[in-house]
Amino acid sequence: MGGLASSLPLVLAACSETTDTASQTSSVEVPPPPPESIDFVEVGKVTDLENNKALVKENFAGAPLLVIRNPKDNSQLVAFKNECTHKQCPVEWKADQGELVCDCHGSKFKPDGTVVNGPATSPLATYTVKIDGDAVLVKAG
Repeated sequence: MGGLASSLPLVLAACSETTDTASQTSSVEVPPPPPESIDFVEVGKVTDLENNKALVKENFAGAPLLVIRNPKDNSQLVAFKNECTHKQCPVEWKADQGELVCDCHGSKFKPDGTVVNGPATSPLATYTVKIDGDAVLVKAG
């Protein structure tokens, strides 16, 4: 009986070491996000943007997309979720006026997406956009 009692600490120590080792080696690594959520997607060509003053894509990451040149810095582009924040009607780039206009209810937005006048009260959602050669690329995530 005494021999059994004296070996009990060894058994407990062996069990706890195994448990600790098992928990350390069985840690689950979180996989990186899928490439499509971190990569840029081509949405058009710079020549099309120049000819049309804007690029419109009906379905980009589940929503319509509008890309324009930044009138304050013509070397930069701005990409928006092409839905007015009032009632989700499409907005149109009026290059001659320098505004994004929603024809449904008259909301107007600056080229950076902020509201000029309502009924919309929230700015347009924006995406990261860049030019690579002649391709216009927008980040979906």
